[in-house]
Amino acid sequence: MRRFALIPTLLVPAALVAQAPAPSLGDRVKAERPAVDKLLAELKFPEAQKRAEALLPTVKPAFDKTNNQTMVQSCATYMDLGQAYRMALETADAAGAWEKALEYAKTAKALSLESYAAVKEPFTQTVTYYTASGVRAKQVLEENADRIKELKAMTTLDPGQRQELDLALGVEKEVGDSAKWVKFFQTYLDVTKRESEAFDPLVTIMEKKLQGEQDQINEYKGGKGDKTKWVEAVVSSPAYLEAQGDKAGKARFLYRLATLDPESKKVQHQLDILNGKAAAPAPKATKKGKKG
Repeated sequence: MRRFALIPTLLVPAALVAQAPAPSLGDRVKAERPAVDKLLAELKFPEAQKRAEALLPTVKPAFDKTNNQTMVQSCATYMDLGQAYRMALETADAAGAWEKALEYAKTAKALSLESYAAVKEPFTQTVTYYTASGVRAKQVLEENADRIKELKAMTTLDPGQRQELDLALGVEKEVGDSAKWVKFFQTYLDVTKRESEAFDPLVTIMEKKLQGEQDQINEYKGGKGDKTKWVEAVVSSPAYLEAQGDKAGKARFLYRLATLDPESKKVQHQLDILNGKAAAPAPKATKKGKKG
């Protein structure tokens, strides 16, 4: 009988399967999400922004490329960072802080690209390794199928037979382990690749919003390039506010104007009216036509 060739020890500890990475930031993002969503629903956009921004790290953690285990952990950390920046982006956009929102989108994109670039080659090699290992193990089992069947049918085994069967069972286990690790690392490859592309549309959206706004300011006849005069003109025209649709749309619009001109009393007054802190002006009475 051909002696079984044992597959080398797994490249990463089995604990990775039993213990999925759970960085504290990921837990905090999940815990904060309901509160942030509630603030957004209440149109308290600046408060939501502050709450989301409080989760952002002051220093970016380094991506640890020491081995597969540290890279898996760093992948998870960077994905959690991406979610934190996504929430900060969303709230900053609502609060009118478009420049901040663009910054957060770009930061999240850079993190996701760094993560994918770090694992693309080593994880691809790992997937290839375990795929080949699984193929070799299956081949060994096929070549020795009759002998393995015979050993398993025996009620009593001598030491040599016991060793043969143990080797066979070890190879059977390697078939399952190889498939498991192929799926594990391929999943991380797929997810990090998807994340590396996910923030592109968000960056584009914010860039277009900022550019479109700047074009309007540049083309404003009452003061080309003067954002303060543009804000004054826009907030003084009821048609602009009404064009924003529902209350949430109007709030987003006014918070953006407040970001462009924090000193504008007209913008603040409109926000106060929207938030119920000031009374809306009474509608102007229509003139009755003369009786003929």
